[in-house]
Amino acid sequence: MATNGIQWLWSPQHQRYYHVTYNADGSAVYHWQNESPVQPVQHVRIDSPNTDDHAIESVPAELRPWISGLITGTSGPAEALDSTYFVRTGNDARRFFIVGRVFAMLYSDAVGNTASINGNDDAYSAIRFGEQVYSNIRRFVVVKVCQGFVYACGITTYSNRGTLKAGCVPSQHSVVYFTGTDAGNCYIQGEWDAGMWKDPIEVEPANGALVMKRESRIRFSKTVPIEMNVKVKDIGRVHYAHMSKLVAYWEEEFSKSSA
Repeated sequence: MATNGIQWLWSPQHQRYYHVTYNADGSAVYHWQNESPVQPVQHVRIDSPNTDDHAIESVPAELRPWISGLITGTSGPAEALDSTYFVRTGNDARRFFIVGRVFAMLYSDAVGNTASINGNDDAYSAIRFGEQVYSNIRRFVVVKVCQGFVYACGITTYSNRGTLKAGCVPSQHSVVYFTGTDAGNCYIQGEWDAGMWKDPIEVEPANGALVMKRESRIRFSKTVPIEMNVKVKDIGRVHYAHMSKLVAYWEEEFSKSSA
């Protein structure tokens, strides 16, 4: 149904028409027909009890058309190549997908399809499994939690060149490092002078076997919506003392892009 250029959608649950707009901070505003707008996504409780602890968290169907670039899950509970990448369900998903969570996602391609892998994509690193399959790993840090999905910023080394890689804007990034690492040794000569002045962000690793390369950077200027039903691997959590900086840096860059 469309009136005055507005595309109204039908909600079977509420038996009413509605449309959705978005605030500057990316939160959804629901406009129900003949009612004042309400904002359930902005205030949704992610820790609310769920009677089915095996339920898969996903974006409501009526919201999907409004979330540009949403990364959605694939079939199956875990990655065939690496079972440490798996879908979190129910309360586990709500405990996992919180602000400050650092996680990895794995994408796989057959060797015959490697042309589809962009080796210059700064968010990817190629891993080879035998002679038949290549997989790409992307790391993210959660900066905002919404209903069934999160907003996250990518973590990348820019092919081990840090923000000195051509096209990067150093001021939009920060060093990210594991607890126990000297953050000062993570800077590449020239990055500070080029404007990478944001304080480093410390991450407490999920286990001692994980590695965070010294060239790893958080890009705060690009936010990616990721559904909670994706297969992910736990990398760790931002140290509690650095949480406010993480969110402030993201909000700063987000406000610039929304201006």
